[in-house]
Amino acid sequence: MTLFPYLTNNEGRSLDQVQVTGMLMSCVIGIYPSERHKKQPVTIDLCLYLDTRHAAQSANITDTIDYAGALKEVSFILEHCEFLLIETAVEAICRHFILTYQTDHALPLIEAVVARISKPSALSQGIVPSVQVLRRKDDYELTASKTASCSVYTIHSAADTGLALLVAHSPAQIIVSEHIPSAQSVLPIGRWSFGGQPTKSRQPISIKNDLNKPFSTNDYEVRGPKLLLIQTQT
Repeated sequence: MTLFPYLTNNEGRSLDQVQVTGMLMSCVIGIYPSERHKKQPVTIDLCLYLDTRHAAQSANITDTIDYAGALKEVSFILEHCEFLLIETAVEAICRHFILTYQTDHALPLIEAVVARISKPSALSQGIVPSVQVLRRKDDYELTASKTASCSVYTIHSAADTGLALLVAHSPAQIIVSEHIPSAQSVLPIGRWSFGGQPTKSRQPISIKNDLNKPFSTNDYEVRGPKLLLIQTQT
């Protein structure tokens, strides 16, 4: 059985695939009380569709998918958002990779995503429920609210949780809660500092108790993304 279909772009050219499969994580996902208070194991399979020809020539990781980085992004989404349904979780993952990767030219453009999440411990007798979805770039519209220092995008919004994205325009100090009052946790992507201390790219930071600490992009001219992926409370 083929897990991921072959797709073409609007011009009919076959799209390349970057696959990250068999990701095993523990997260809160489910509607029952026992599922809301205890993490469960889930397996994630992901296929990102894009054109890898430029990366093949440049041999530069920034021109294609950094799959270690993609793993950390999926981990942040699943571990911090605490979804009620698998359907909501796979939708949020698809929206992240399609919409977030459109906002910064330092990231590759993703044309489509297939995401699959399975819950191996949800049922008995070895039965494994899973949800797999396919989403294309044309399925979503990217809109932003802009200030002098940054743009803020709604990546995902549902009854249980949300994801927002803040993109820096220039060197600045940015207090996330001033732009996104419901912000809970942040995943810096690229070179940032938080409260004057350098952060690690794709290392989650809880800001619930540090709402007045600024993120800054002092080395804005260095090539690379300048993004903050933000988990919000709805």
